[in-house]
Amino acid sequence: MANFLEKWSSKKAEKPKAGARNVVDTFRARVAEQKAYLEEYEKDVAGFKKWRSTWFQRVPSGFGVTVGRDSVNAGAGLSYIVVESVKEVAEFLDDLAHHAEKDAGFQQALEQNRKRRVALLNAAKSGDDTAASKAKAKPAAKSAAAKPAASKSSPKVTKAKAAPAAVAEADKPKRGRKPKADAAAE
Repeated sequence: MANFLEKWSSKKAEKPKAGARNVVDTFRARVAEQKAYLEEYEKDVAGFKKWRSTWFQRVPSGFGVTVGRDSVNAGAGLSYIVVESVKEVAEFLDDLAHHAEKDAGFQQALEQNRKRRVALLNAAKSGDDTAASKAKAKPAAKSAAAKPAASKSSPKVTKAKAAPAAVAEADKPKRGRKPKADAAAE
């Protein structure tokens, strides 16, 4: 055990915290991910199945490419382009990554988009918790209300009476229309 500690204690470090990267680093990582998808597409055009994850899509005149997953504007209203080849898609992604490093306005747009996404995620988390607690409370109330009615009567008799009633209700339509002859007479 002493060998282990001597060997690895010099490599000890603090864990990176989630969200510690700045928006430019995150964006560059996403661009790299898109380039990997593009390479995968080039290797197997017919078998490529990850279209929902890509920023590029096949369109009649070539490829449509968006600037990120959200409607982020790269400047001068540029958020979507159409190019003719995979090579141009790769070139656009390279230029986009370089643009993210150099353009302060684009960096601000990325930061605002990040803040908007965080706010949406936090709102969804808080909304889900209250909806989940309400959903859990309703079935408990229904089952508690159903138990007192059946508690004193014999379970066999209750089941026998409920079954024919359910069959009779199943034969009847829940909601019907008046026949056309009756509707015309009125």
